[in-house]
Amino acid sequence: MTEPSREATQQWVKRVHELQCKNMTPEQREVLRVRIEASREMTTRVKKLKAVKSHAVRSHALAQEALNQMSSASVATPVAFQEVSSRWKSAQQASEARQSRVLHRLTAPRREEESVRAEAEESDENEDEAVAEVAQLVGAAPEALSAPSAAALAGGADASVEALLAQLRVEPKAEEECAAKFMLYEGYAQEVEKIRKALFDFFEENSPTLPPAVAQEMGRQLRKVDSHEAMGVPDDDGRTWFVYHMMRQAERNNCAMASVLEGFQKKLEHLAKNDQTECPICLEAFAEEGAAGGGGRAAETLSCCHKLCQECWAHWKQVRQGHVFCPLCRHEEFLSAVSSAAMDF
Repeated sequence: MTEPSREATQQWVKRVHELQCKNMTPEQREVLRVRIEASREMTTRVKKLKAVKSHAVRSHALAQEALNQMSSASVATPVAFQEVSSRWKSAQQASEARQSRVLHRLTAPRREEESVRAEAEESDENEDEAVAEVAQLVGAAPEALSAPSAAALAGGADASVEALLAQLRVEPKAEEECAAKFMLYEGYAQEVEKIRKALFDFFEENSPTLPPAVAQEMGRQLRKVDSHEAMGVPDDDGRTWFVYHMMRQAERNNCAMASVLEGFQKKLEHLAKNDQTECPICLEAFAEEGAAGGGGRAAETLSCCHKLCQECWAHWKQVRQGHVFCPLCRHEEFLSAVSSAAMDF
């Protein structure tokens, strides 16, 4: 939203001062704090799931791109296979590093002295930027890694991926090609196992505090991920190179987990939305982003996962002249600043 005028900010300061500093009792403030923290925790869970899901989808796209490059590398020098394998490994590591940074930031103790930024400014959570980075490393245009949504991956590898996997049916005679394709399978399988661990760890950590119906549905989905059908590979008496079956199964499992993560994310987003329906600063109900007549009441999610309305965030930045901190992480300091500002205006 546009920067508010000084007069509008003056009115906001007086209104918030009345609400927060004069009229709200300590008991009311504690009830509000508990509700806000529950919402913040749910928002943190959503961001964790999103980080793992985004990495799973990028991994799918990178594996597909590496197979695509290898399918055309057969007419080039044997060294080309090793180059493709090396580029894939660098891109895969970069994708995993992005996931790790987001998870670390969300898990590490909050440093309240730091200024906070809106979610859109969090570089590691910018999916377009992430795709551009790994695309450059793997040697592809970003649009070539336009992977399908996690929900679309539910059925496993599509026909185009199956066609690329077909090159793995016969063990290559050239040592360089054989080593590169085996390394791709081995590295991708390890990555899929890490994604599985992150998914199951998330469920174990969070299921006790989720609504029973949601936790039960999540558990049912995870049992399908670990079913015999999902984990087994066919026995064809050695007629096909084992790497084909293993890579195909790893790809199917990754697609399935990406779909499960997408479903989990949507459920938790719904719970987070219902947990906090009003701005904890002005106590006005949040409006949907872009809703008619909503003004600046759409929720603004800060990097600490607290939420307040865009209007309050804009006025707070005006009061602080851009040197902002989260009004909820440092609530007492916020109240003091509002009181001082109310006297100055």
